[in-house]
This record gives sequence, structure tokens and C-alpha cells, in this order.
Amino acid sequence: MQKARDGGFPFLPLDLAPGFSERCHEAIEEESQVGAAPFPLLHGADAPPIFNPKPGDVPGDDGIQCIGSDQDQYTNTGWDACWRVLISNPPKGNEQRKRRVAQVRTFSLLGQNGHIERMNAWTHLVGALLFFVFSLVRPLTLDSSSLSGRLASYSSAVLVITFAVSTAFHTGGTVRWLSPILRMFDHGAIDVALAVACTTDASVVTLDFKGVPWQTAVDSLGVALVILLFFMYRRSVLPASDTEISWGDCVLGLFRFQHADFEYGALRSGGYICLSFGFIMLMPAAVSNLSMSSAIILIACNAVSLVLLIIGLLLDNVLVWPDVLYQDKIKRKAQKPDLLCVNQSCGCIMTSHAWWHVFSLVSVMVLTIGREVAIADTDFHSHGEL
Repeated sequence: MQKARDGGFPFLPLDLAPGFSERCHEAIEEESQVGAAPFPLLHGADAPPIFNPKPGDVPGDDGIQCIGSDQDQYTNTGWDACWRVLISNPPKGNEQRKRRVAQVRTFSLLGQNGHIERMNAWTHLVGALLFFVFSLVRPLTLDSSSLSGRLASYSSAVLVITFAVSTAFHTGGTVRWLSPILRMFDHGAIDVALAVACTTDASVVTLDFKGVPWQTAVDSLGVALVILLFFMYRRSVLPASDTEISWGDCVLGLFRFQHADFEYGALRSGGYICLSFGFIMLMPAAVSNLSMSSAIILIACNAVSLVLLIIGLLLDNVLVWPDVLYQDKIKRKAQKPDLLCVNQSCGCIMTSHAWWHVFSLVSVMVLTIGREVAIADTDFHSHGEL
């Protein structure tokens, strides 16, 4: 850990390693220095492991040691990760090992060829395909002459990239050495997509930024840039082992690993909140500059989009549903995979993160519809300076 703390640049002596808040708390007690309060316990993907195999469930397994064992239905090598996550994930190794693995997988919720990331990857892949088609059709059918129209086209193209990068993260991220790199790209793409969407909405409600300060056009991009640079820096100075977490029942096929922000997750979440709630400040401009019907539709779609995002985040990070049902032995004995959103024949399982993907995709679609209605109903070229 000392290596991680000393790995930064001399002009930016930040302590970016996990456990920072606890060390600050100790410093307060020992040296009466001002520091951060202890960080609250998190749930979900950015939390420490909350579902570990019970002792004896997997001999010798204590979380990360599941990797490479007969019970490991998650990790892949680089060349076959996409196929194994998206299509088929059969047992690996010689014939003797394949028989052992197949015997273990008789207890797996994923079946013999399933993968826990399969629905995570497919939900984003579907989103990428939908917005790819929309990006091709939009310039031919909708306004692309105004600045707002062009930004809307850019926004849809960025969404294609974002969903594609997230798909790559949920497939290639099962390769241990690729996981930290792809996670950085995944969150970076989300940052950029949110910033471009906010900038586009600002352009729509200000009639192509007529008569407004230049800061209005770059504000959202500035927020995204700060978050992006900080976490790129943190990733560059911390060893991957310092941010890796693992959780889940190996025998049930629910084991997975990931890289977490720990104490700095609040910083990333704060940036996302600033960008997601930024439209609230634009509501007066929407009412003032757009027709009443367009303003109402745009505001309503932004509100619905935000509510969907919040619901998805609550499911994934607070309730951790339906994951808690998968881990419940009583529910397991009930043997109702349809109730638990499990399909062993296709090796798919809807985790809380997969549901978050569904809510986020619908959220983005609703937001896009509201924006396009407002653009179509507004003649940007007929308006003079405000």
C-alpha cells in the first residue's frame, strides 16, 4: 500500500489508495489533524464484497481465490471473452477437468454454458445497435442544420460509442488484466456522454446559445473533464490489486470481480449528479424560449429520464435486487428460476446491474425523444439575439 501512496506525482501528493478515510480518522485521533470523516458502508458494485461464499461451500475458496478453480464460471482469456460472455461459456481444460467442472455447474443458476455478465453485455449491445441505426437515420429525417440539431446528432453518435464501450467492459472485463483498463474507459465514456447530452439540452433551450455567456456551452464539458482526468490519474498511480474486489457464490455461478473507487466513489457520483440534475437550471430558459408544449414535453421527458435513472441506481446500489434473492438459500430451494429472472437454457441471469442497464437505456431513449420533439418544434433560424 505504501507503494500506491508514493506512486503519485510530487506536485499532486494525493493519497488515492483504499482506506484513505480510515487513515484520516486515525490522524485526527492521534495528531488532532483535520481530515475526512469515515466513509459509510456502501452496497453494490462499488462496495467491499457483501456476498462471499460460506466457508466449506468451495474448499479453500475465499473470494478472489475462486479465479481459475473448477468453480470459476466468470474469468476468461483475452481471445475468447466476447464469445464466452455473449454466446456460450462451456467448461475449459482437458476432458477430466471438463467433467469435474460440469459436475460443479449442476448447481449453477447459469447452467453449463452461462455467464453472469451475459445480460449486462447484451442490454448494452442492444442499446448500441438501436442508437447506431438512429444515428444513421437522424441526419436524413430530422433537423441537422441548426447547432442544436448537429449537437443532437453528435449526442446520438456518442451514445453508440458509450454503449459499445460498456459492452466491451462487460465482456473483456472478465479478463483480469483488462478489467481495470476497460472500467476506466467505461466510466470515461459515460462522463463524455452525459456532458454532450447536457450541452445539447442547453443549446436547445437557449436557441443555439444565442445571447448567453460562453461558460454555458462549456460548463458540462468542464465537469466531465475534471472527473475524467482525476480518475485517469488515480488509475495510473494505483496498482490494479489495490482496487480489485470480488464477491458472489462460486458454486451458484454468481462470483465476479471488479475494480472499485472506494472512498472516491462519492466524487464520481457527485460529478454524475451534477450532470444529471443540470437540466433543472435550464427549465426557466426552456419555458421562456420554447413553445409551451415543447417546454412541457422536454421538461417532462427529462424528469421521467431522471426518475428512471434513480430507480435503477437504487436497485443496483442500495437494494441490490434481485441479487439478494439469488443468494438466499430459502429462495434457492423454492426452485423458481422464472421468478428470479433466470434462464439456464440461455445461461442468462438478470442481476441488479442488468436491470440498471435496462432502466438507463429506457431513460436515454425518453430523453432523446423529448429533445427531438423540442428541436422539431423550434425554428432556430428565425430567432434574433435574446
